[in-house]
Amino acid sequence: MSTSQRYSPSWRRRRYCLQFLASYTFSKTLDTDGADVNSTSSGTALTLGDQNSPRQRWGRASFDRTHRFVFSTTWTLPNPPRGVSRAVLGDWSLAAIATIQSGGALTIVQTNSTNVFGISEDRAQLSGTCLKSQLVKAGTLESKLGGYFNAACFTGSPVVGADGIGTAFGNSATGIVNGPGQANLDLAFSKTVTLRWPIERSSLQFRGEFYNALNHTQFADPDTNFTSPTFGVISSTAVNARVGQLALKLVF
Repeated sequence: MSTSQRYSPSWRRRRYCLQFLASYTFSKTLDTDGADVNSTSSGTALTLGDQNSPRQRWGRASFDRTHRFVFSTTWTLPNPPRGVSRAVLGDWSLAAIATIQSGGALTIVQTNSTNVFGISEDRAQLSGTCLKSQLVKAGTLESKLGGYFNAACFTGSPVVGADGIGTAFGNSATGIVNGPGQANLDLAFSKTVTLRWPIERSSLQFRGEFYNALNHTQFADPDTNFTSPTFGVISSTAVNARVGQLALKLVF
């Protein structure tokens, strides 16, 4: 079960061989299980928290990104009048796509073998000593690679069993914090040469494409398991390093 709200204004202009499209999306997606399901090694899906209470599991879906801005442009460069300069500098075009978006919703989980309801996969318990803004450490993202979360803000589930061991469900919300945001730029350039072979109106197109053109490191989500020794550690990237490719195409 899910609901979502989305507001996406966009603007598009074209003039003098230049066109661009700018889109901004402000959204929020809520559901019961989009961020609450863990897969075991046997392929079994386990629902986090109280399986009999959808309201208790209700929160931001794991794919929810509050802000997303995309700007794309294509520019066909003006051609010189004639001669060698036109042959060399004419019929070039540039294209770019820039994407900036906030991080996805993260749910802090834990493995709890003492849950009195027999549910070992659960959400973590809030310690009650932190504001929501303090769940993620302050500072630059690079300074938080070894510990993205403030571990003091979380604790073990409350003991409710008469034996002093059995525990209840954790009380932290689904999608309680945001993961690392992303900013990416892709570039492409091309040149078209008009040919009269093998038939009229043939053309030869040279094209170069560069993904993550600025080679900007964009980090993946941290370990969200509170009971893991690597809790809060960011150990991978979400986008590959810069990749470039060249192509030559004959159109006839």
